[in-house]
Amino acid sequence: MSTPPMTMKTPIDLFLYELSEIHSAEQILAQVLEQAPGMVQNPQLQQGLLQHAQETRQQIGNLEQIFQQMGAQPLPTTSHAAQGLQQSLQEVIQADPSPDVLEGAVVAAQAKAEHLEIACYTGLIAKAQAMGQTEVAQLLGQNLQQEQAQAQRIEGIAQQLAQQQAAMMGVQGGDQVSASM
Repeated sequence: MSTPPMTMKTPIDLFLYELSEIHSAEQILAQVLEQAPGMVQNPQLQQGLLQHAQETRQQIGNLEQIFQQMGAQPLPTTSHAAQGLQQSLQEVIQADPSPDVLEGAVVAAQAKAEHLEIACYTGLIAKAQAMGQTEVAQLLGQNLQQEQAQAQRIEGIAQQLAQQQAAMMGVQGGDQVSASM
């Protein structure tokens, strides 16, 4: 359960809460990234997941450096959004998917996580800049740039996988797969 600060009276209280929430999200997503390369067969995707796991550890370090600079500790909160993404992927895994389906689920989970992180970092940077926290904004900006680059990589991989899977199903260009309802 999330535990907000004892008081949430100032913009800095909100900033520290949101900073704690992205810290939690990065830790949750780091756990997923540790397992994800073993779930996929595509070497490009495996390499991308390994690279992102390394970047995530660096991002967690940047966040911890920010807390230190601000003389604060991460608040005991949980990113329910990241936790939900993790649970969603676990549900797919429990459904005993084919390797192609599992790979698609990992890619989808990764894309969703990137967009969550991009939204969080974008908001935190704006707040840090408004508070005059230039060094904090720069560290957050490093994390944001990595997340944006990873989002582009994962979207490219997602398109390639979708085209490969469509070709395997015999779907051409604008054709749609019909499903019985």
